[in-house]
Parts: sequence; structure tokens; C-alpha cells
Amino acid sequence: MPAVAGAWLEEMKRRRVFRALIGYGIVAFAVLQVIEPVMHGLDLPDWVLKLTVVLLGLGFPFTLVLAWAFDINEGRIERAGAPRGRLLAGLLALGLLLAAPGVAWFFWRAHRAAGAGPQDASVAVLPFADLSPSRDQDWMCDGIAEEILDALCSVSGLRVAARSSSFAFKGKSADVKEMARVLGVSTLLEGSVRKVGERLRVSARLVSSDGYELWTDKFDRGVTDAFAIQDEIARAVAAALRLRVAASTARRGTQNAEAYELYLRGRQYQRGAGLTNTNLAQAMFRRAIALDAAFAQAHAGLADCDATLLQWLLVPKGNQGELRREALAESETALRLDPSLAEAHVARASVMSLLDRNDEADQSFRRAVALGPGSRDAWYWYARFLFATKHYPESAQAFEADARIDPDDYDALNLMAMPYARMGEQKKSLDAQRRSLEAAQRVLLLRPDDTRATYMSAGAFIQLGQPEKGLALLEELVARQPNDFSVLYNAACGFARAGKADRALDLLDRAVGTGQGFRPWLEQDPDLDSIRGVPRFQQILARLPQ
Repeated sequence: MPAVAGAWLEEMKRRRVFRALIGYGIVAFAVLQVIEPVMHGLDLPDWVLKLTVVLLGLGFPFTLVLAWAFDINEGRIERAGAPRGRLLAGLLALGLLLAAPGVAWFFWRAHRAAGAGPQDASVAVLPFADLSPSRDQDWMCDGIAEEILDALCSVSGLRVAARSSSFAFKGKSADVKEMARVLGVSTLLEGSVRKVGERLRVSARLVSSDGYELWTDKFDRGVTDAFAIQDEIARAVAAALRLRVAASTARRGTQNAEAYELYLRGRQYQRGAGLTNTNLAQAMFRRAIALDAAFAQAHAGLADCDATLLQWLLVPKGNQGELRREALAESETALRLDPSLAEAHVARASVMSLLDRNDEADQSFRRAVALGPGSRDAWYWYARFLFATKHYPESAQAFEADARIDPDDYDALNLMAMPYARMGEQKKSLDAQRRSLEAAQRVLLLRPDDTRATYMSAGAFIQLGQPEKGLALLEELVARQPNDFSVLYNAACGFARAGKADRALDLLDRAVGTGQGFRPWLEQDPDLDSIRGVPRFQQILARLPQ
């Protein structure tokens, strides 16, 4: 028997069968390298790739038979004798045996990558590590990770953990399984950034909750290529999770490295909220625009900062006219530079709302959510606008869209209760409060010092029949931050809900006394309904501009 097998192998060598199989393997590998990007580009279904793999596997035995039957000699194809009977069956079996490991490996890998399958595809983007020589690029690491997170939010079918949750692990060493469990995701995206001069070296890898590496890559580019890197990473993550990006998530950005860095700093300050952070963000965006007047994102960021300062009366009355003109001009410039930029439409909508041009604001918000259906900010601010303009069913739907993108957004879930309450949907209103409390508690496990999560939790406790617990939390917050508008205002709402009218009015008086307040919101907030008819409430409200 060994002699027969040895003779058979010698005959296969003579007929150049092994050479044919190696050539076929190279061609098959090349086909697989090409088919996946073509599939994504043409939006073809997943079964196309699977069918291609199976057909390539079945091609192995036929290649064996053809290589045995025909020989290429000096450019001519010569018949060498077709295999018959048992020989033919043996060649077919051998070909299938050779193909089986490759096909099996492909489907095993696909199963591993889809262990979190498309049906529950979810990812948390962890803060990227700073590997720069001076370790002074922490803000850039955060900025790049945030941009990737925003891009992933636009991938249909992918649930992305909130930045506030995933960034709570910054500087902490934790097990992959533990982080995935706490964040409630099936995969984690982690990486590092090394900036030397104007060169960026970005490494990223996607790992499953059970520690399997699904994708990894390194990028060595200029700082001005950062937007392209972020797009490539987002698309690679989507592909690894067997999801498809309908269109490029890349944004035009800027070719000025310093302008890009200032923009990232501006975004970081802007996310911090409050007067100081908003002023710093404003300054960063202005400097970025001075370096690159065609940087649409920076114009949109500046318009947003201006609108925030105006909406919450964070600037002296004498400066409001100039700031209103700047906000309008910046939002228009951002849209002219990049009409496809969702945040430019959000900024424009906010400015239109301030100018009482509500139809135009609504159109801009609609355009923003159409361009960025995965943008939490677009849905959140649209929902608030709809509530302030008494479009309660639409407001509830917009808050629901926000919560689908970020189930840990306790803020949206808490505010969602208000339009439901206005519509008389008490069951849905209480359900929103329960969901808000659960989300806020998850966030507080990671960040116990989160002020907004604390007073949102307190409000939910009061709504859900635990007033003592909620009021105690509010009194503790007021004692810690006695001059903070948000703390004072939300504490007033909580005490009003609990039937403590005098304490509620005292806190509301102090809140408006800080010089802040958005009158259209106060006029609609159902939390204040119990004190709305009290003369003192109307006197406090009269101190705010119409």
C-alpha cells in the first residue's frame, strides 16, 4: 500500500498537480481579498461572501482532476489521460479534504467575529492610551476616540456604549470581560496614539468580551489625516461585526494640524458644559477658524457655543446682540462649507430657535437627524426643541430615538417623561423615569461624582414613590454646590414634585438669581406645575426675558 501511495504521489508531481493546486490557492486567496470590499461597496448581502468561499472550496477537487487530465507543455495544453473510476473518486476526495480546513476556518472565524452577531452587535470605545514621548497628548487621544465613537454611532444595527460610561475606565486596569460586563457590550475597541511632530501613529484593536481579537491595525500618517484614520477604524469595526456602513463616515476636516488640535481641545471643553468650559471652547474654535477659515466643524462648534451662552443667559445683556449675529453667521458658514455636516444643521437649528424662527429650526433639526441618524446630540436637542414648542408626541419619539442610540442616557430618559406626562400617558411617563433611574445608577457605579446623574436619580426617586430618598440627595447636592444653576433648578423641580412648594420656590428664586434660565423651558416644565399658579412663581418667571 505505501508503494502504491508513493507511486501516486510521484505521478502527481510529474503531472504538475501540486503546482496547479498552489496556483489555485493563490488565486482563491486573491479573490477573497477583493470580494469583501466589493461587497461593502455594492451593499451586497452576506450570503455572497459565503457562497464565494464554498464555490472556491469546491473548486479544489475539480482543479485536481483537471490538473491530472491535462498538462501545459511549452504553452500548449495537452491531454494526459482522464482519471477513471476509483482514481477519479480518490482525486475528488483528496481535493475536498484539502479544501475542508480552509472553508471550516472561514466559517469558524465568521462565527467568532459574530459571537456578538449582528443581532446584538455592540461596542464600547475605550479612551486611547497616550504613547507620545512627552505623554502630553491626552486630549488628542480622547478626541480621536470620541470622533471614532461618533462615527460608529452612525452605523445601523450597532449599539455604542456612551462616552461617559466607557471613558470611566480611563487610567484604570481592568479585565476585558469585566469591562464588557459593566458596559453591557459584546466588544471593546481600544488603542493608542503616538504623536511625534506632525506625525500620528494610531494603533487600534477590537476584542470580543471573551478576549478574542477580532481585528487590529496600525496607522502611520500625518496629523491632518486623522479624520481619514477615524473613518477607516470605524469601517473596520463595522466589517468585523458583519455590519455595513452605507456611506463613508469620513468628514472633510482640515489640512492644518494646529487647527485640528485646537478643534479637539474645543470639543473637550464643550463637553464639560458650564460657563467656564463654554468660554474656553469658544476660544479654541475661534483660534482654529483663524488658522483655517474653511474648517466647517470649527464654525459649527463656535455657533453651538454662542447658542448655549445665549439660551441660558450666560452673557451680559449688552453682548447678546453681537453674539446672536455671530452665532447666525457661523452656522451659515458651516453649512456653506459642508452641507452634509449634521452638527452644522444642529447649530443652525439652535440659532433659529433663539430667533423664534421655529419652522426653520424644525427643518434644520430634521435635516440633522437625516444626515446623522446615529447622532445622540441631534436627537437630544431636537427632542428638547419639540417639547419647548409643545409638539409632545414628536418630542417623546425623538427622546426614544436618543435612548435607542445610548441606553445609558439617563438625561434623555428622564426628560422623556415630560412629554408623556403632558399627553396624559402616566404609565409611559413612569416607565421613562424607571429607565432613567436604572441608567443613572449604572453611570453612578462608574462615576459616583456625576452631579447630573445624581439629581436626575433624585427626581426619579421622587416620581417613583421614594420622596425621602430623593429629597435627601437634592439637599446634599445644594449644600455642596449652592450657586450652581443646574443643581438649584433641578432641586426646585424635585421639591415641587414632592409638594414642598416653599422650598421649591426658594430654590427656583436662587437659580434665576444666578442670571441664568431659559424661559420657554420653565414655562413648559411639568415638574413645576404644582407651583405654576403661585404669584411668587410668576414674579420669578418675569425676571427672565421673553
